[in-house]
Amino acid sequence: GPPRAPRRVLVFGWGAAAERILSELAELAPAGGAVLCISHLSQASDCDLRDVCARLGFESLLTDKDDEVAEAAARFGPDLIVSASYRKKIRSNVLELARECINFHPSLLPKHRGCWSGFWAIFEGDEETGVTCHRMVEEFDKGRILHQERVPMGPEDTSVSLYKRLLPVTATCARRVLEMYFAAGLPEGDEQQGPASYHYRKLPFDGLVQWEWSDDKVERFIRAMHFPPFDGAAVLLPGGERVLIDSLEHFRSLRQSVVATAGVAAAAATCTAAATTPVAPPALASPAVSEGRSP
Repeated sequence: GPPRAPRRVLVFGWGAAAERILSELAELAPAGGAVLCISHLSQASDCDLRDVCARLGFESLLTDKDDEVAEAAARFGPDLIVSASYRKKIRSNVLELARECINFHPSLLPKHRGCWSGFWAIFEGDEETGVTCHRMVEEFDKGRILHQERVPMGPEDTSVSLYKRLLPVTATCARRVLEMYFAAGLPEGDEQQGPASYHYRKLPFDGLVQWEWSDDKVERFIRAMHFPPFDGAAVLLPGGERVLIDSLEHFRSLRQSVVATAGVAAAAATCTAAATTPVAPPALASPAVSEGRSP
């Protein structure tokens, strides 16, 4: 058929995942189109999207004000809206500007919708993860799936290693979807199937290992919390001190000392109680009291 008209693509993004998608757009978008990237005032430490856009010849706008976003989007007049790691909900009056709106999400939807997807994939012991491109609807991460890229997860994965491993996977997913878009157009997509979960943007368990967890669960939590320079997993000691832990062995030794300390404290409390309890005359003492008292 005849070549399609040049496309105007509006990208809402943040960080290295958005950089990968912008790079794919630079390679795949036919000449004559335009790309605008809207991002937040605070940029990721490893990736400033202003620099990325300047290098690729795209426009960029950093703002956290909804009215500025809506104004810029309306002025740009997008055919396609793409979201990647954008940290706010895109309002419906903006989504309505484009015929097609898609999001790239770092999990195998419908599992791990929302935030902290990598953390939950590790902590829940998932055997695989990946990147999903889906149509954007009013509710987060619930639209029809256009494409999924899958990768196996390993016993050594941490949140930071998984984040880095999923960047090229995001690029591959974007390439597949953008190739479809710029050729015959996007398919309707498939409804999401299977068990769904949603996670809010808050530190899981306040970053604290729970004392009653199994060793396997503790080990997964420590790996899931590993994302330098941020604090990793910690435990709250009985006195209220928060101690960072970097391995299951470290946790075990802490648990052993807490149990030992608790044992000593319990024994001391028993001795104190025994010393302050008045002794009943032998004739009146119950068998339990007699047997339980130290000679």
